[in-house]
Amino acid sequence: MSLELILPFLQPIADLIRDASISEVMVNGSGRIFFERAGRLQAATDRTIREHHLRVAVQNAARVLGEDISEERPILDARLSDGSRVAAVLPPVSLGGTTLTIRKFQSQQFTADELVRIGTLTTDQLQILRQAIHARDNILISGGTGTGKTTLLNALVAFMPADDRLALLEDTAELQLDADNLFRFEARREQAGLPAITIRDCCGPRCGIGPIASWSAKSGVGKPSISSRP
Repeated sequence: MSLELILPFLQPIADLIRDASISEVMVNGSGRIFFERAGRLQAATDRTIREHHLRVAVQNAARVLGEDISEERPILDARLSDGSRVAAVLPPVSLGGTTLTIRKFQSQQFTADELVRIGTLTTDQLQILRQAIHARDNILISGGTGTGKTTLLNALVAFMPADDRLALLEDTAELQLDADNLFRFEARREQAGLPAITIRDCCGPRCGIGPIASWSAKSGVGKPSISSRP
C-alpha cells in the first residue's frame, strides 16, 4: 500500500506528493500548502485547498487506509506499508480548519562513515558512540521531525554485536534495521473494538522479551533510543 492509493482524493497536491525531491507535504487549517525539499520548507503559493474539499479528502483517505477520522475521533495517524505517514487533525481540535501532513518514506540509508563524510558526525563523535555501544551504555537520540534521528539509529545498529538479539519497539514502524537476530513490535492506538497496545505493553515477559542478552531500539515521539540488557 503506497501513497498512490490516496492520491485520487488529494489531486490539488498530487504533483507535490509524486515529486521525488519533496519529503513532506503540509496543509494548514487555513488551506495554505507548504512542502519540504532538501530540508527547507517552502510555500506552494500557486494553490490552496478549500476546507470542505480537504475534510472530505481526509475522511475518504482514512477509509481507504482502514482508519477512521470524525468529530468523535478527530486525529488520524496512519502508516502505509511503504513507510510513509499520513497525519490529519479535524476541527475543533485543529483551529481554523483541517490540518494534513504527509511524510514520505525515505529509502536512502547512510552508513556511519557516510554520516561522517557528509558532516552529520565528526570522527571523534562517531568513536564515542561506538565505544558507548561496546560498553553497552544506553543512548538517547532526540530531535525534531526530519533532523536525522532515524538515520543515525539505523547507522549505529551496525556496531551492535552480531551474536546479540535485537528487539525493535516502535510507536509507528519506521526503522529499517539490518540484523539477523531481530524481532519487531509496533504499538497500536485504540481502535473500534480493539484496545490500545503501548510501547510499555511491548516490553516484558508477556511479549517474549525475557532476561537475555539483547538490545532494544525504541522509537517514540522525538526520542529513539538504544538500550542494552546484560
